[in-house]
Amino acid sequence: MNVFKTLSFISFILSTLPPIAKHRREIDRARADGRDADEQEWIRLAENFWGPRVLSHWGVHLDRTDGARLPEGGVLFVSNHEGYGDIPAFMDAVREKQFGFVAKDELAKVPIFAGWIVRIRSLMLEREDPRLALKVFAEGEDMLKRGFSLVIFPEGTRAKGQGMKPFPRGSLRMAIRSGAPIVPVATQGSWDCFEASGYPHPGVIRFHAFPPIETRGLSKSEEGALSDQVEALIRSKLGEWADE
Repeated sequence: MNVFKTLSFISFILSTLPPIAKHRREIDRARADGRDADEQEWIRLAENFWGPRVLSHWGVHLDRTDGARLPEGGVLFVSNHEGYGDIPAFMDAVREKQFGFVAKDELAKVPIFAGWIVRIRSLMLEREDPRLALKVFAEGEDMLKRGFSLVIFPEGTRAKGQGMKPFPRGSLRMAIRSGAPIVPVATQGSWDCFEASGYPHPGVIRFHAFPPIETRGLSKSEEGALSDQVEALIRSKLGEWADE
């Protein structure tokens, strides 16, 4: 990315923040007062504005191919992860719920994004420290129980057009322990649209949400097979798209 394009990118991202200043204030007030439902609603409204605006600015079209209805309360979205464009794509595709991201702690250090990625109830995960990771997952369980939703990318890093990586076992434990439904999601195109050429350009991001999978009342064997089940569903959709 050359200097001009970098400055242009930063300038646009900065221009998207003032319109959601009111959302920021209301989110912070609701959190301080312990009003979870109000906080979730203000986060949802901020995401409804920001994600679609980012995609439309660069001529990126979201093609959502499912009609799955989301359950009430907190859910854990489980998705493959092509690139950074998955973040605004989720915000464009999922308009009816607030959600934060289970993300690497490096994102909390990125200027501009850091304040907002934490404000929308994302969890910063230190993958090199298992004890801290357990603490973060425990926080995630509590948030899901309170009605906050989360997005997790079990691959742990962006695929960057190299194909989906395996899901580690245990990555869905937050949902199992909290009893929150899991919504598998397949995405395609974010790497090509936002990163492959070094700068965002017009294109299409595909998004498919499968029907929710209930986690309450599962046997131990069903819990153990859940990660493989979700991974298989997502791989099947990616394979279907590749064959078109």
